[in-house]
Amino acid sequence: MNPHAKILGTMVMASAMAMVAAFVPTPSFSSPSAYRSSTWSLASTTESDIFTVTVALTREDGKNDKFQEAISNHPTRKMLERSLKVKMVEMPCIEHATGPDLETFQKMAADDPSFSEYDYIVITSPESAKVFGEVVKSSDLSAKIAAVGKATKKALTQQGFEVDFVPSKADGETLAEELPPVNGMRLNNILYPASAKAPETIKDMLGNRKDASFRVVRLNTYDTVTVTFSEEQLATAMDDVQIACFGSPTAVDAWLANMDRALGIEDLDDDKKKTIPGSNGNTVAVCIGTTTARRCLESGRWLSNDIYYPAKNPGLEGWTDSCFSASGDVMERDFFGQGDLVS
Repeated sequence: MNPHAKILGTMVMASAMAMVAAFVPTPSFSSPSAYRSSTWSLASTTESDIFTVTVALTREDGKNDKFQEAISNHPTRKMLERSLKVKMVEMPCIEHATGPDLETFQKMAADDPSFSEYDYIVITSPESAKVFGEVVKSSDLSAKIAAVGKATKKALTQQGFEVDFVPSKADGETLAEELPPVNGMRLNNILYPASAKAPETIKDMLGNRKDASFRVVRLNTYDTVTVTFSEEQLATAMDDVQIACFGSPTAVDAWLANMDRALGIEDLDDDKKKTIPGSNGNTVAVCIGTTTARRCLESGRWLSNDIYYPAKNPGLEGWTDSCFSASGDVMERDFFGQGDLVS
């Protein structure tokens, strides 16, 4: 899905609405939604006629600021300010907790502060970088550091660490494919401090590399747990939110767990949940990258064309572009009376 093409489509849609408004004095379209409705009055351009899309920001508490700023300052939002209003609501789905291997990691750092046994330490999220920096001193480290993307690299460099490798695309698959061996003729030892919820992708792909030998030691230094929404948050999610933005597969799972509670379907098996109308909260999903988008698809709660993600540019910029692509489609569907999205 090309986000720039979709954004252009949004602009064309807004222009079409403006032209219709100039010649048609009274008609309106409304969504027959069970959860929400929006009415377009084409006779004027008052505040009430601006389409409002409500976007849920689901990263952990205190970590939505950069995404919120990127949405607020996106050129599409400014160009469409007379047609489209983006209302952002913070709905943190996850919070971090101590991982089962943190104590082991701390002991390793005490016994060998330089981590001289390892060729690389692989860091795959800003939170992993934070936990790493709380245990390891940058001045002691001799192992190289590989960071999954720009945000993780920044989190490391701000703590004084030098990052030796960043893949061409910010995901675990690309990191595992592109990580250069320190010495292709011998075993390359990798330390991978990670979230307990992270998949085994990096470990498995490095272990299967044909051009070099890698031994990966994974330590689950932190964990992510589901935040339980309040009744007010559940009502907002079900009645108002049209777009849910996810920064990790864990956030997807946490959102769906809260939707299950809102619908009273916690005790149903997964296959049955997929058949319940609106089981994703009647939202489209906007994901930070392919891994998170894949989790949405695998859940069976979203149709593939209701999942938006930057296929070629994962990260904050592509995520923001995808948010406006989704906003344009939500606005278009409402305008043409297609109503709410049903999984």
